Amino acid sequence: MAVLLPYSMKGQVFRPNSEGGVFAGVAYYLGDINPRKHFYFPGISFGGLIKHNFTEHHCLRFNIFYGELRGNDADFKNDFQKNRMRSFETTLLDCHIGYEFNFTPYIINRWKTSSTPYMFAGIGYSFILSSNTGMATSHTTIPFGVGYKYRFNDVVSIGCEWGMRKTFTDKIDGIADLPYSRWHNNDWYSFAGMYVTFRIFEKGYECPGVKEQTKYR
Repeated sequence: MAVLLPYSMKGQVFRPNSEGGVFAGVAYYLGDINPRKHFYFPGISFGGLIKHNFTEHHCLRFNIFYGELRGNDADFKNDFQKNRMRSFETTLLDCHIGYEFNFTPYIINRWKTSSTPYMFAGIGYSFILSSNTGMATSHTTIPFGVGYKYRFNDVVSIGCEWGMRKTFTDKIDGIADLPYSRWHNNDWYSFAGMYVTFRIFEKGYECPGVKEQTKYR
């Protein structure tokens, strides 16, 4: 028992760790052309992300995602949009740093799998290139969303997530209305997709009892 206990503890006690990986999915927008239809006219998106797991429940995350957004009044049936007939295409680079909370313990364990739903929120910045004007603009964003992740072993994890980006601009689609509210009269965009991450750092675990025993030999 005395010989097996430290080895068993080493495999089952949580160890702070970092992981990095790649993301692929779709991006779409909500705004003047598309006020409420989620996953309307999705464009491709991809990027990279890094996570640092402090505990089983708490994680710091950073990502850089590329996405394509588009919209066309011709896709909608109301008379106002049929008469307006505006459209746009935009590419963007989305960066954010945030906090991720795991609803169940997400444990790094060499012999057991681990999975959990999670939610995240943070602060971000986007660089947007409009095809209508050819001009690039940058904007602060508030990202938030939900996801689910599954760890195969102490190295590889997969996950899926859907996240919104609250912006503070009404010009992503090239259409600016009269400002009646700083919160509601703005464009939004979203990313949804899958990712794979690989462990790139893990803090070692050392049993205090074994350390003391070694010290006084």
